[in-house]
Amino acid sequence: MNIPRPDYRTCDLKSALAFDWRGWHLSRKMDGCWQQQEIADSIIIGEAMHGGHFFAFDCPVAYGEDVRRRAWTERREAMRQIAREAGVNTAPEGHGAEFIEAVLRDGGEGVVAKPFAAHFGFDWVKIKRSETHDCIVTEIHPVKRSIRLLENGIDRGWCSVAGRQINIGDVVEIICYGVTANGKCREPRFSRPRPDKMNLPEPKAACISG
Repeated sequence: MNIPRPDYRTCDLKSALAFDWRGWHLSRKMDGCWQQQEIADSIIIGEAMHGGHFFAFDCPVAYGEDVRRRAWTERREAMRQIAREAGVNTAPEGHGAEFIEAVLRDGGEGVVAKPFAAHFGFDWVKIKRSETHDCIVTEIHPVKRSIRLLENGIDRGWCSVAGRQINIGDVVEIICYGVTANGKCREPRFSRPRPDKMNLPEPKAACISG
């Protein structure tokens, strides 16, 4: 069985720290890749880390039963039991704004929040610290309508700019959730052009427009 990835809603850090998280479960979002593992007649979902470790964070199938329509509190107990039996780690958990602050202070990527009664993949909220980067546009992909970014000589990767007029050499502000180990912006989003920081006055070679 192939379990579809859930769609997360995003909550900005300021709102998250002011919110009352009673009735919600918070777990640390590990900096890994989505992976499902089949263990006997169960399936657990988690993040596979670069070093080979795996951290489970949900359980859509428990002992042969599809439990995706069960409350998170029920799936959590099943996940814990299956993980114990298989010797698998589960994602670190905590409570309230203090846990969010501790994860980010420790250099963590962020936190995932689930209502206790939530079904699998519904009403999940992703909380991350966003940051901005002023980057020079070095390349434009005419088909994908995205731009390649450079900041202080570091390749920050690609960012979608569909519907915006952008030129090679422009300086743009990008919002992202930090940078990856190889320097790329994590989940970049175009914020705004920064003509006040332009340092390439010559005509541009190419552009994307509406």
